[in-house]
Amino acid sequence: MKWLAPVLLLAFAGCAEPRRSEPPDAPLGAFHFTLESRPAAAQVELLDSLGYSGVTLFWPGHEVFDGFARQPAVEAGRMRLPAVLFALPFDTAWDREELNSILAALAPTRTALWLILSGPPDAKTAMVASVRDVVDLATAHGVDVVLYPHDGEALENVEESLALMAAVDRPQLKTSLHLCHELRAGNRDRLEELIATAAPQLALVSIHGAAREFDPNAPTWSEVIQPLDRGDLDVGTGYLLPLRRAGYEGPVLLHTFGIGDPPEDHFRRSMRKWRELSRSVADALRAR
Repeated sequence: MKWLAPVLLLAFAGCAEPRRSEPPDAPLGAFHFTLESRPAAAQVELLDSLGYSGVTLFWPGHEVFDGFARQPAVEAGRMRLPAVLFALPFDTAWDREELNSILAALAPTRTALWLILSGPPDAKTAMVASVRDVVDLATAHGVDVVLYPHDGEALENVEESLALMAAVDRPQLKTSLHLCHELRAGNRDRLEELIATAAPQLALVSIHGAAREFDPNAPTWSEVIQPLDRGDLDVGTGYLLPLRRAGYEGPVLLHTFGIGDPPEDHFRRSMRKWRELSRSVADALRAR
Protein backbone atom coordinates (compact mmCIF):
# COMPACT_ATOMS: atom_id res chain seq x y z
CA MET A 1 0.00 0.00 0.00
CA LYS A 2 3.05 2.29 -0.20
CA TRP A 3 1.65 3.67 -3.42
CA LEU A 4 -1.58 4.85 -1.75
CA ALA A 5 -0.24 7.99 -0.04
CA PRO A 6 1.16 9.54 -3.23
CA VAL A 7 -2.03 8.74 -5.12
CA LEU A 8 -4.19 10.32 -2.43
CA LEU A 9 -1.90 13.34 -2.37
CA LEU A 10 -2.20 13.75 -6.13
CA ALA A 11 -5.97 13.37 -5.95
CA PHE A 12 -6.17 16.01 -3.23
CA ALA A 13 -3.94 18.37 -5.20
CA GLY A 14 -6.10 17.90 -8.27
CA CYS A 15 -9.23 18.88 -6.35
CA ALA A 16 -7.70 21.80 -4.51
CA GLU A 17 -8.19 25.41 -5.62
CA PRO A 18 -5.46 26.46 -8.07
CA ARG A 19 -2.96 28.86 -6.56
CA ARG A 20 -3.52 32.40 -7.76
CA SER A 21 -0.39 34.32 -8.44
CA GLU A 22 -0.22 38.03 -7.78
CA PRO A 23 -0.61 40.14 -10.93
CA PRO A 24 2.67 41.60 -12.17
CA ASP A 25 3.43 45.19 -11.30
CA ALA A 26 2.29 47.73 -13.88
CA PRO A 27 5.29 48.78 -16.01
CA LEU A 28 6.89 52.17 -15.48
CA GLY A 29 9.35 53.81 -17.85
CA ALA A 30 11.38 56.93 -17.14
CA PHE A 31 12.75 60.11 -18.63
CA HIS A 32 16.53 60.05 -18.53
CA PHE A 33 16.79 63.50 -16.92
CA THR A 34 19.48 63.42 -14.16
CA LEU A 35 21.17 60.55 -16.05
CA GLU A 36 21.91 62.32 -19.32
CA SER A 37 25.60 62.95 -18.55
CA ARG A 38 26.23 59.18 -18.34
CA PRO A 39 26.88 56.84 -21.27
CA ALA A 40 23.88 55.06 -22.73
CA ALA A 41 25.00 51.74 -21.26
CA ALA A 42 25.13 53.14 -17.73
CA GLN A 43 21.70 54.77 -18.07
CA VAL A 44 20.02 51.63 -19.37
CA GLU A 45 21.77 49.35 -16.89
CA LEU A 46 20.71 51.43 -13.88
CA LEU A 47 17.07 51.73 -14.95
CA ASP A 48 16.89 48.08 -15.94
CA SER A 49 18.36 46.98 -12.60
CA LEU A 50 15.66 48.96 -10.75
CA GLY A 51 12.81 47.46 -12.76
CA TYR A 52 12.00 50.28 -15.19
CA SER A 53 10.50 49.20 -18.50
CA GLY A 54 11.89 51.90 -20.77
CA VAL A 55 13.76 55.16 -21.15
CA THR A 56 12.95 58.26 -23.17
CA LEU A 57 15.07 61.28 -24.06
CA PHE A 58 15.44 64.18 -26.48
CA TRP A 59 16.61 63.10 -29.91
CA PRO A 60 20.38 62.79 -29.27
CA GLY A 61 21.63 62.23 -32.81
CA HIS A 62 22.01 59.00 -34.74
CA GLU A 63 25.15 57.69 -33.05
CA VAL A 64 23.86 58.10 -29.50
CA PHE A 65 20.40 56.78 -30.33
CA ASP A 66 21.93 53.72 -31.98
CA GLY A 67 23.93 53.24 -28.78
CA PHE A 68 20.71 53.08 -26.76
CA ALA A 69 19.11 50.74 -29.29
CA ARG A 70 22.06 48.34 -29.10
CA GLN A 71 21.97 47.90 -25.32
CA PRO A 72 21.38 44.26 -24.33
CA ALA A 73 18.31 45.09 -22.23
CA VAL A 74 16.77 46.94 -25.19
CA GLU A 75 17.61 44.21 -27.69
CA ALA A 76 16.20 41.61 -25.29
CA GLY A 77 12.95 43.54 -24.95
CA ARG A 78 13.19 44.22 -21.20
CA MET A 79 13.70 47.93 -21.84
CA ARG A 80 11.91 49.91 -24.52
CA LEU A 81 12.64 53.25 -26.14
CA PRO A 82 9.01 54.41 -26.21
CA ALA A 83 9.62 57.90 -27.60
CA VAL A 84 12.18 60.58 -28.35
CA LEU A 85 11.37 64.22 -27.81
CA PHE A 86 11.79 66.50 -30.80
CA ALA A 87 11.18 70.26 -30.90
CA LEU A 88 9.70 71.43 -34.20
CA PRO A 89 9.99 75.16 -35.08
CA PHE A 90 6.74 75.09 -37.03
CA ASP A 91 6.67 78.77 -37.99
CA THR A 92 9.99 78.62 -39.86
CA ALA A 93 11.35 76.35 -42.57
CA TRP A 94 12.36 73.02 -41.05
CA ASP A 95 14.57 70.34 -42.54
CA ARG A 96 12.42 67.57 -44.04
CA GLU A 97 15.47 65.54 -45.00
CA GLU A 98 16.75 65.57 -41.42
CA LEU A 99 13.34 64.57 -40.06
CA ASN A 100 13.06 61.75 -42.60
CA SER A 101 16.43 60.49 -41.41
CA ILE A 102 15.32 60.60 -37.77
CA LEU A 103 12.08 58.76 -38.56
CA ALA A 104 14.00 56.04 -40.39
CA ALA A 105 16.13 55.56 -37.26
CA LEU A 106 13.09 55.36 -34.97
CA ALA A 107 11.16 52.83 -37.01
CA PRO A 108 13.11 49.63 -36.15
CA THR A 109 12.62 50.14 -32.38
CA ARG A 110 9.00 51.29 -32.77
CA THR A 111 9.94 54.53 -31.04
CA ALA A 112 7.41 57.35 -31.31
CA LEU A 113 8.26 60.92 -32.27
CA TRP A 114 7.27 63.04 -29.27
CA LEU A 115 6.59 66.44 -30.76
CA ILE A 116 7.08 69.73 -28.89
CA LEU A 117 5.78 72.60 -31.02
CA SER A 118 8.08 75.59 -30.80
CA GLY A 119 6.68 78.86 -32.11
CA PRO A 120 3.99 81.50 -31.57
CA PRO A 121 0.75 79.94 -30.29
CA ASP A 122 -1.37 82.20 -32.52
CA ALA A 123 0.25 80.92 -35.74
CA LYS A 124 -2.44 78.27 -36.08
CA THR A 125 -2.29 77.85 -39.84
CA ALA A 126 1.45 77.15 -39.84
CA MET A 127 1.07 74.85 -36.83
CA VAL A 128 -1.66 72.75 -38.43
CA ALA A 129 0.18 72.51 -41.76
CA SER A 130 3.47 71.49 -40.15
CA VAL A 131 1.91 68.87 -37.90
CA ARG A 132 0.02 67.36 -40.85
CA ASP A 133 3.26 67.21 -42.77
CA VAL A 134 5.13 65.55 -39.90
CA VAL A 135 2.36 62.97 -39.35
CA ASP A 136 2.29 62.10 -43.05
CA LEU A 137 6.08 61.69 -43.14
CA ALA A 138 6.04 59.57 -39.99
CA THR A 139 3.19 57.39 -41.19
CA ALA A 140 5.19 56.53 -44.29
CA HIS A 141 7.92 55.18 -41.97
CA GLY A 142 5.47 53.41 -39.65
CA VAL A 143 6.33 55.80 -36.79
CA ASP A 144 3.73 57.19 -34.39
CA VAL A 145 3.57 60.91 -33.64
CA VAL A 146 2.53 62.10 -30.18
CA LEU A 147 2.06 65.75 -29.24
CA TYR A 148 3.88 66.93 -26.13
CA PRO A 149 2.05 69.86 -24.48
CA HIS A 150 4.62 71.86 -22.53
CA ASP A 151 4.38 74.95 -20.36
CA GLY A 152 5.62 78.01 -22.24
CA GLU A 153 5.40 76.41 -25.70
CA ALA A 154 2.76 76.72 -28.43
CA LEU A 155 0.72 73.91 -26.82
CA GLU A 156 0.78 74.16 -23.05
CA ASN A 157 -1.78 71.59 -21.88
CA VAL A 158 -3.77 68.61 -23.07
CA GLU A 159 -6.88 70.62 -23.96
CA GLU A 160 -4.83 72.65 -26.42
CA SER A 161 -3.45 69.41 -27.84
CA LEU A 162 -6.95 68.04 -28.38
CA ALA A 163 -8.04 71.24 -30.14
CA LEU A 164 -5.04 71.07 -32.49
CA MET A 165 -5.65 67.39 -33.20
CA ALA A 166 -9.19 68.17 -34.30
CA ALA A 167 -7.86 70.80 -36.72
CA VAL A 168 -5.06 68.58 -38.04
CA ASP A 169 -7.55 65.77 -38.74
CA ARG A 170 -5.11 62.86 -38.76
CA PRO A 171 -6.65 60.01 -36.72
CA GLN A 172 -3.25 58.44 -36.06
CA LEU A 173 -2.01 61.56 -34.24
CA LYS A 174 -2.12 61.20 -30.45
CA THR A 175 -1.24 63.36 -27.45
CA SER A 176 0.48 62.90 -24.13
CA LEU A 177 -0.57 64.09 -20.68
CA HIS A 178 1.84 65.54 -18.12
CA LEU A 179 0.92 66.15 -14.52
CA CYS A 180 3.53 68.91 -14.19
CA HIS A 181 2.28 70.90 -17.18
CA GLU A 182 -1.38 70.51 -16.21
CA LEU A 183 -0.50 71.77 -12.72
CA ARG A 184 1.31 74.78 -14.19
CA ALA A 185 -1.73 75.42 -16.41
CA GLY A 186 -3.95 75.69 -13.31
CA ASN A 187 -5.69 72.36 -13.84
CA ARG A 188 -4.98 70.69 -10.50
CA ASP A 189 -8.66 70.45 -9.57
CA ARG A 190 -9.75 69.44 -13.10
CA LEU A 191 -7.46 66.45 -13.57
CA GLU A 192 -10.20 63.82 -13.47
CA GLU A 193 -12.33 65.76 -15.97
CA LEU A 194 -9.40 66.30 -18.33
CA ILE A 195 -8.34 62.67 -18.12
CA ALA A 196 -11.84 61.44 -18.94
CA THR A 197 -11.96 63.72 -21.98
CA ALA A 198 -8.45 63.00 -23.26
CA ALA A 199 -8.14 59.28 -22.49
CA PRO A 200 -9.17 57.98 -25.95
CA GLN A 201 -6.48 60.17 -27.56
CA LEU A 202 -3.66 59.50 -25.08
CA ALA A 203 -0.56 57.57 -26.09
CA LEU A 204 1.94 58.57 -23.37
CA VAL A 205 1.54 59.80 -19.80
CA SER A 206 4.08 61.05 -17.27
CA ILE A 207 3.90 60.89 -13.48
CA HIS A 208 5.92 62.16 -10.50
CA GLY A 209 5.45 63.55 -7.04
CA ALA A 210 4.28 67.15 -6.64
CA ALA A 211 3.32 69.79 -4.11
CA ARG A 212 -0.37 70.52 -3.85
CA GLU A 213 0.29 74.26 -3.46
CA PHE A 214 2.99 75.90 -5.56
CA ASP A 215 4.01 79.05 -7.40
CA PRO A 216 2.90 78.57 -11.04
CA ASN A 217 5.47 81.13 -12.17
CA ALA A 218 8.44 79.74 -10.25
CA PRO A 219 11.66 79.73 -12.28
CA THR A 220 12.37 76.09 -11.38
CA TRP A 221 10.26 72.92 -11.43
CA SER A 222 11.23 71.69 -7.96
CA GLU A 223 7.70 72.06 -6.53
CA VAL A 224 5.81 70.36 -9.35
CA ILE A 225 8.35 67.68 -10.35
CA GLN A 226 9.53 65.65 -7.36
CA PRO A 227 10.39 61.99 -6.80
CA LEU A 228 7.23 59.94 -6.67
CA ASP A 229 7.50 59.41 -2.92
CA ARG A 230 7.59 63.15 -2.18
CA GLY A 231 5.05 65.97 -2.34
CA ASP A 232 1.64 66.18 -0.73
CA LEU A 233 -0.44 65.92 -3.92
CA ASP A 234 -2.26 62.58 -3.95
CA VAL A 235 -1.12 61.39 -7.36
CA GLY A 236 -2.51 57.92 -6.76
CA THR A 237 -6.14 58.82 -6.14
CA GLY A 238 -6.15 62.08 -8.06
CA TYR A 239 -4.20 61.11 -11.18
CA LEU A 240 -3.32 57.44 -11.63
CA LEU A 241 -6.70 56.08 -10.53
CA PRO A 242 -8.67 58.34 -12.93
CA LEU A 243 -6.33 57.26 -15.74
CA ARG A 244 -7.04 53.59 -15.07
CA ARG A 245 -10.75 54.19 -14.66
CA ALA A 246 -10.78 55.97 -18.01
CA GLY A 247 -9.25 52.88 -19.61
CA TYR A 248 -5.74 54.20 -20.23
CA GLU A 249 -3.35 51.26 -20.58
CA GLY A 250 -0.48 52.88 -22.48
CA PRO A 251 3.03 53.69 -21.26
CA VAL A 252 3.51 55.64 -18.04
CA LEU A 253 6.84 57.44 -17.64
CA LEU A 254 8.45 58.86 -14.52
CA HIS A 255 9.28 62.54 -15.02
CA THR A 256 12.59 63.48 -13.43
CA PHE A 257 13.49 66.92 -14.80
CA GLY A 258 15.40 69.05 -12.31
CA ILE A 259 15.47 66.52 -9.46
CA GLY A 260 18.58 67.10 -7.37
CA ASP A 261 18.85 63.80 -5.49
CA PRO A 262 21.40 61.21 -6.67
CA PRO A 263 19.84 59.15 -9.49
CA GLU A 264 20.50 55.80 -7.79
CA ASP A 265 18.51 57.11 -4.83
CA HIS A 266 15.56 58.91 -6.41
CA PHE A 267 14.92 56.35 -9.16
CA ARG A 268 14.93 53.54 -6.57
CA ARG A 269 12.54 55.37 -4.24
CA SER A 270 10.19 56.31 -7.06
CA MET A 271 10.00 52.71 -8.27
CA ARG A 272 9.18 51.53 -4.74
CA LYS A 273 6.42 54.15 -4.51
CA TRP A 274 5.15 53.28 -8.01
CA ARG A 275 4.65 49.66 -7.02
CA GLU A 276 2.75 50.75 -3.94
CA LEU A 277 0.55 53.15 -5.92
CA SER A 278 -0.14 50.78 -8.79
CA ARG A 279 -1.19 47.99 -6.43
CA SER A 280 -3.39 50.36 -4.44
CA VAL A 281 -5.06 51.56 -7.64
CA ALA A 282 -5.55 47.96 -8.83
CA ASP A 283 -7.20 47.13 -5.49
CA ALA A 284 -9.50 50.15 -5.80
CA LEU A 285 -10.55 49.13 -9.29
CA ARG A 286 -11.29 45.56 -8.19
CA ALA A 287 -13.39 46.85 -5.28
CA ARG A 288 -15.76 48.80 -7.51
